[in-house]
Amino acid sequence: MREPSRSGWREGVTAEQAAALPMAAETAWRALDDLGVQPGELLIVHGAGTTVGEAAVRFALHRGIRVIATAGPTRAAVLEGIGAQTLIELTGDPDRVLTVSDFAAAAELGARITTEIRYDLMGEFARLAGEGVLAVSVARTYTLDQIQEAAKLSQSRRPGGKVMLVL
Repeated sequence: MREPSRSGWREGVTAEQAAALPMAAETAWRALDDLGVQPGELLIVHGAGTTVGEAAVRFALHRGIRVIATAGPTRAAVLEGIGAQTLIELTGDPDRVLTVSDFAAAAELGARITTEIRYDLMGEFARLAGEGVLAVSVARTYTLDQIQEAAKLSQSRRPGGKVMLVL
């Protein structure tokens, strides 16, 4: 793996994106692995407008999985632009459903919830980000003296990407 540069880990990846990448990417990758979804199968990603959801969509499409994504209108166009279908275009029953929106409701229905973090995949995530397969939206960066403003945006549940605190 290349060493991080001043502009980011890989060409086209900023330092802020590289910092935001691990949590979203690892959570999405692990969820897809746990589901056992295979190329050619149909997957619904509920909550695909979140950073974890978009990462799951991108990884699934990269693996040859057909994806239907649910998201608000702000993120729907982005998801369609990378190859996900909308729910309106649904043409068949899904083989698997991944939710990154309501974990408590999913658990009540008997869904599996995983917590093991795969640190060994960070180099792969950096490679995929450098190739443009994976992208993490950074909503805004804040300095330490702006922490209350950052918290307010984060707690709005509609930040539009990762909220980054830069020291």
